[in-house]
Amino acid sequence: MRILAGLSGSLLVLALAVTGCGDDGGGDEGGGEDAKGTPSASPGAKSADAGVDVCKLLTPRDLEASFGRPFGDGKPAHQEDSGADQCVWTSTGAASGATFSITVLSQGRLAGAFKSNGASVAELFKQTKLAYPNAKAVKLGDEAFASVSELQVLERDTWYSLSFHGGGGNAVGGLKELARRVVGRR
Repeated sequence: MRILAGLSGSLLVLALAVTGCGDDGGGDEGGGEDAKGTPSASPGAKSADAGVDVCKLLTPRDLEASFGRPFGDGKPAHQEDSGADQCVWTSTGAASGATFSITVLSQGRLAGAFKSNGASVAELFKQTKLAYPNAKAVKLGDEAFASVSELQVLERDTWYSLSFHGGGGNAVGGLKELARRVVGRR
C-alpha cells in the first residue's frame, strides 16, 4: 500500500506537471527538450501499443468549438518515467495564454517505477482520485471525475487526463465534450 501511495503521488505530480505545460516560446518543433529540460517527442509520435498519435485525437477546431478561442497545432510528448503520451495545445491570437492538454496512459505502456512495482492503471486512477476530495462524478468511460479545470476518465485499461487552464467559462463542460470524442477511439 505504501508503494502504491508513493506511485499515485508520483502520477499526481506527473499529472500536475502535464496540465501546467504550455508553449515554452522556444519554437521547438519536437525532438529536443522542453522548457524544463524534459525530452520531448518528435511530431507524430505514436504510442507503440496501439499506434495512437495523441495529437490526432482532437483538432484545433475541436478545441475552438469547446472553449470559444482559437488554438494552434498540438505538440506531442512522451513521458519516459510513466509511459504516458501527451499532447499540449496553446491558444493563439488575442485569446492566447490558455492551454489544453490530453494525456493518455494505458496498461501496456506503463514504464519506470509503475511497471517495476506491478501497478495497474486502474489502481493509479483510484489512488489519484483520492487527491480530489471535491471532485464530481461524470458519466464517461468506466469511471470519471471532474475537478475545476480537469477531467479524468478511466476506460478499460486506459486513463485519459484532460485539462484546460488559463480561460474562463465552463472548462469542465468543454472538457466533457472533448472527452466524449476521444474516449473509446483507441
